[in-house]
Amino acid sequence: MKYTDIIKKLFAVSNPKGYKTEEVETVKKLCGGIPLVLEQFYLNLGCSDELLYLQDELILPGKYSVFLDYQYLVFFNENQGVCQAGIARSDIGKENPPVYVGYDNKKWIKTAETLSGFFTAMYGYQASLCLEYSSEAFYWISEEDVQLIKHNFFKREEELENWLYFRVELYENGSNGRIALMYTGEDIQMMYAANNEEDFKEMQSILGNIGEII
Repeated sequence: MKYTDIIKKLFAVSNPKGYKTEEVETVKKLCGGIPLVLEQFYLNLGCSDELLYLQDELILPGKYSVFLDYQYLVFFNENQGVCQAGIARSDIGKENPPVYVGYDNKKWIKTAETLSGFFTAMYGYQASLCLEYSSEAFYWISEEDVQLIKHNFFKREEELENWLYFRVELYENGSNGRIALMYTGEDIQMMYAANNEEDFKEMQSILGNIGEII
């Protein structure tokens, strides 16, 4: 399944909306180009209602000037501006380049091998925080809890590295929800959500009695 189809199904996008070609062309002229995968995402999904106002945000075409002096082409922002996701300026001509995370525009660390992989992982992470049926809290969990999750849920291939200095693993019980495990040193946090009540209750039947609310 294409990464865009995964995201559309996960967020139950009923009417995909993209930005106008002229808006994306303005970004390309301002930045000296953008990768094809990023361009297609803006044109096909970029302003879909279900993908707006999530925990962290895709940079809107009109806001690129804010990050114009950054070392990397910034296209995704953590909600408090702690870190940003960007593409090396030398890679903007590539179709599907690696993605890096930057802190204070100084320390840039790879977070995903491809832009499409980043979108799949990032929106999976956003889903665990923002879908309609949610655990509504972060939980500290143990290694024993992790083994329970691995036994009962399917581990997604995509991951995020170094977002807010943690590694994000994603699990599912179908294509309509996500469980995110955030590894921060020796500690592990969990959050989960689904886009429908049935899948959420299935998750909750296993996860509802583990962990400690943060």
